[in-house]
Amino acid sequence: MKIIQVIYSLVPGGAERFVVDLSNELARDNKVLLYTLRDDSINDHAFYLDSLNKQIEYFNLKIKPGFKPYLIWLFYKILRKHKPDVVHCHLNLVNYFFFSALILRKKIKFLYTVHNPPSTEVQSEVERQIRRFFFKHKLFVPVAISDETKKSCQEFYKLSEIDVIYNGRRDEGPSGKTEEVKHEIELLKRTKKTLVFCHLSRYDKIQKNQIMLIRVFNRLMEEGYDVTLLVIGSGFEEASQLKNEAKSHIHFLGVKSNVNDYLLISDAFCLSSSFEGMPISLLEAFACGCIPVCTPVGGIVDLVKNGVTGFVSKSIGEDDYYNSLLQFIKEHKNINRENLKKIFYNNYSIEHCTKQYIDLFKI
Repeated sequence: MKIIQVIYSLVPGGAERFVVDLSNELARDNKVLLYTLRDDSINDHAFYLDSLNKQIEYFNLKIKPGFKPYLIWLFYKILRKHKPDVVHCHLNLVNYFFFSALILRKKIKFLYTVHNPPSTEVQSEVERQIRRFFFKHKLFVPVAISDETKKSCQEFYKLSEIDVIYNGRRDEGPSGKTEEVKHEIELLKRTKKTLVFCHLSRYDKIQKNQIMLIRVFNRLMEEGYDVTLLVIGSGFEEASQLKNEAKSHIHFLGVKSNVNDYLLISDAFCLSSSFEGMPISLLEAFACGCIPVCTPVGGIVDLVKNGVTGFVSKSIGEDDYYNSLLQFIKEHKNINRENLKKIFYNNYSIEHCTKQYIDLFKI
């Protein structure tokens, strides 16, 4: 098969990491082309490019942010040129392909992976109705990444059935820098018994809700708990207020290409999100046996069972998340870290995920 993948950019992020992993796995037995929109010569828009299989044809359109109507015609011409069997869109790019799906529906299969709750992406009732028409009549196949995402799509678009394929992740394993990272973390610990928490995410004031995360850890430290928090991800250089509020044992480490090393050495993985699909960072934590402490949003509740495979708060509220962290501090030794790895390999590997997409492509 010839498959075109389309995403805004390859910035450090869950959807972007997933697209690269999926494309690499698909390229084993298929022709894969990857199109990105944002200029990859600026910011971190090409962060994952070096991880892309060299067999994949990569195209960067260098499009500035904002909806660009001319892209509807541009993508139509691109599809007429390449004649793919499948077009697979991610994030909010689906709107650019409705015209092509209408004209080329007998020649190309169009898929759209829904990475976030649809209410956070759709800007108007007109847009919702257009999407619903294409989804309902199978001109575009929506794919939910968790049972919670499926439920939200069914309710939002008034659809009876939606395919679910859980995100997958390639297990990177430890890098050659593991001992170096271990030494780095030891220097950041307050004592030899300090519990190390790791937060992997870009800075996002609304979705990722890092201000709550910082406040909760400040509270734990003020109350005398021996903990430290490592914050890994992009965008925090612009969050001066957040960093100023953080106490001394909260460390902002920036973007890391070897996040697995930090997860392998940390005691816990933290997410304080207000909404999610199925976080790739959570899958990375499971692959490393790093115990998650998360808010109950999106696909997190499908994967994290409180007290069994991690700890999940009763709500996204600050007090409830604080209580989940306390529960971890008291009960973390009851969690079998090796069991988390088994769950990942049996259900969330990129190989398992890719097989399901290929089956869907062929229907």
